Amino acid sequence: MTLVELLIVIGIIAVLAGLLFPVFTSVRERARITYCVNNLKQVGAALHMYAQDHDGFVPPYTNVIDNSYLLPNSNDPNLFEAAYSSYTKSKQIWYCPLDPYAGMNTLKLPEGPQPPTWRASYWNLKNHKATSYAISDIVADIAFTPLHINNVPNRAQIRLVWDQRQNRRSPINMIKDLEKQLEPYAVDFTHYPYLPPWETICDGIELYFDGSVKVINR
Repeated sequence: MTLVELLIVIGIIAVLAGLLFPVFTSVRERARITYCVNNLKQVGAALHMYAQDHDGFVPPYTNVIDNSYLLPNSNDPNLFEAAYSSYTKSKQIWYCPLDPYAGMNTLKLPEGPQPPTWRASYWNLKNHKATSYAISDIVADIAFTPLHINNVPNRAQIRLVWDQRQNRRSPINMIKDLEKQLEPYAVDFTHYPYLPPWETICDGIELYFDGSVKVINR
């Protein structure tokens, strides 16, 4: 085989590798999305079992950091884990496989130019100790607590409360659009900010209070 033929073979292999690489990464990401969808379905089942044993109310917890509107101890991972310990067989259902800080008490992550250490990233706004998923603020917010699983405000109601606190008013068309949107109980946001754009095929996965799970496609 001459040098030219060898270079041609190498070039063909490189082209094939370039064509197949996006396919492999897409398949891998779809598998991870399926894993997290199954996780959140189990979380939803645990949420309903807890509510059945507590007159329909959900555990007051969120992993949002430094929110002055939350109830005392509402982002305490130990309280959250204790609330659900009787309803889940494995703690792994609370963690996304893409979360490098899963299970870690991350009250303040290091800052860097890119996710997951980018200062403006969702990663730096959550405590990853109890769960990788973002638990909605309203489950521990003084305006809605105690929150009943069958009486969850929509996003328009939540926005109006937030606007009232900030002494501002949202446009009417925005409120009308938000009225059609349900507030999720938990969101797996890790697939969007952590993966590079060519590997990202969804903006997140949402678990709603009725136990349904939705993949938010790009």
